[in-house]
Amino acid sequence: MANAVYRGTQAARSPFATAAYGNGWRDSNKVTPSAVLATTDVVVLADVPAGVRVETFRYKNGDFDTGTTLVYDIGYRTKLPGGTLTDLDFFADDATALRAAQTTWVEIVFEPFVTTEPIEIVLIASVAPSGVSGTPSVDVQVQGALVGIP
Repeated sequence: MANAVYRGTQAARSPFATAAYGNGWRDSNKVTPSAVLATTDVVVLADVPAGVRVETFRYKNGDFDTGTTLVYDIGYRTKLPGGTLTDLDFFADDATALRAAQTTWVEIVFEPFVTTEPIEIVLIASVAPSGVSGTPSVDVQVQGALVGIP
């Protein structure tokens, strides 16, 4: 399926998940693409509102490639028409980990940043997988602090 956009369970929930004790923000999502990923597909891993300092991003996943060809980027893009907050390979550039299942959480190390616009954290394949067995999912967790828009 070309040009597909896959979203998970987070899309049906309210846009904010804050802690009752302060400015902590966190959310999670599970996305299960219904077909083998094509290079024109977008997997929306998480939605993050404006005004959040994103501090933690981690994932675990099923096997998205029966072979060893899948290459992908994980980054973010603005949700605003005419917005500018986009970096499509911020978290991972030419990654290959989804070629095999990750059953424990994998935490990506990055410099925290503030979302001055609402964003989507996205996975986009640059090289399609050889094939897929079943319907693997990717689980994500994103955490940060509500700091407002500078």
